[in-house]
Amino acid sequence: MLGSMPPAKGVSAYTQQLVAALASDDDVDLEFTGFSSIYPRFAYPGGDPNEAAVVTPEFEGVRQRARIAWYNPFSWLRAGLDMQGDVVHAQWWSYALAPVYGTVLGVARLRGKRVVITAHNVVPHEGGVAKRLLNRAIFAFGHAFIVHSEQNRADLQRIIAGDPARITVLPHGVLDTPRTGISRAAARLRLGVPGNAKALLYFGHIRPYKGVDVLLRAFANVLREQPDAMLIVAGKPWIDWAPYDALIDELGIRASLRLHLDFVPTTDVESYFVAADAVVLPYTHFDAQTGVGTRALPFGLPLIVTRTGGLPELVVDPDSVVPPADVVALARAIGRVLGEAELRASLSADSLAIAGTLGWERIAAQTIVVYEAVCGRAQDAHDDGQPVAQAAGVRSI
Repeated sequence: MLGSMPPAKGVSAYTQQLVAALASDDDVDLEFTGFSSIYPRFAYPGGDPNEAAVVTPEFEGVRQRARIAWYNPFSWLRAGLDMQGDVVHAQWWSYALAPVYGTVLGVARLRGKRVVITAHNVVPHEGGVAKRLLNRAIFAFGHAFIVHSEQNRADLQRIIAGDPARITVLPHGVLDTPRTGISRAAARLRLGVPGNAKALLYFGHIRPYKGVDVLLRAFANVLREQPDAMLIVAGKPWIDWAPYDALIDELGIRASLRLHLDFVPTTDVESYFVAADAVVLPYTHFDAQTGVGTRALPFGLPLIVTRTGGLPELVVDPDSVVPPADVVALARAIGRVLGEAELRASLSADSLAIAGTLGWERIAAQTIVVYEAVCGRAQDAHDDGQPVAQAAGVRSI
């Protein structure tokens, strides 16, 4: 497997849990190739590309090499030359790494390896012709692909053309959060949230497509009906925060906000989800699936999402799914969830039920079916046009 692992940011949390699940299967002989240096610090909008005080996890029976450096093309070549096994499974998410991944996967293919690519971002979140071309260039190296939503499947099919059976939809597994057992009261005290407030959480990097400006306007509407509501915004801005700050003052909502405008260390994540009554994902455009949503589900938190990408798949209640960039509809959905305790209890049960379907053991088993298919050890899926995982007896979801 090729990808990022803690302490690097990126898709490290996903990769860590997939590797752990695959490593527990006796039929898989696994090695992992990662980065000794993943980005230049000055080029990463999220600050330090590594999380301080986090060490690389180790997995029994897994050979791990953190040898790729973004600044050393010889390390890219060496990674491609040293990879063992039948399949190279690349976790792909950032156009900035296209030269690295292109070199590693190109060498691996020349050596006869079969390449599976998990496309976390089929289309870059922010636009630009160069970004799109770099992102899709890596797809030329794939024999088979894994994506996390039907929207991803459709987008990728348009890019790669050819046999649709090469693409399998597998869910984004729940992201486990280290738990200390902190109480709701203690978590709220730590964050400065009053005990009687109805707290709404926005969590994650602040980027243009995530709709934080829409959320602020919607929350101002909510406060007119529910003055005890509170919005927690926790995440590192990847953009200039000044316009958002001005909007907060214009709307007169600062007293009802709790802002943590920085990366949240893994050790502190629990407090934010324990303190919240609901989580909002107000993305204006998006084609993938979200680690924030799958992290919220095991906490039993109701989700309010926009109708973009795979976000609606994390919600049962149709009234908690709203059109993107619709301030009025978002305010209505937030007000409804925060204002009805009985509804929150029902939505909490929904979140826990969905979390129960997104376990890593099942996802690992489905991933192995893709490996077998790409190596020609699964039944041919071409007769009925089904994706390879479905044809091999595992439902593609």
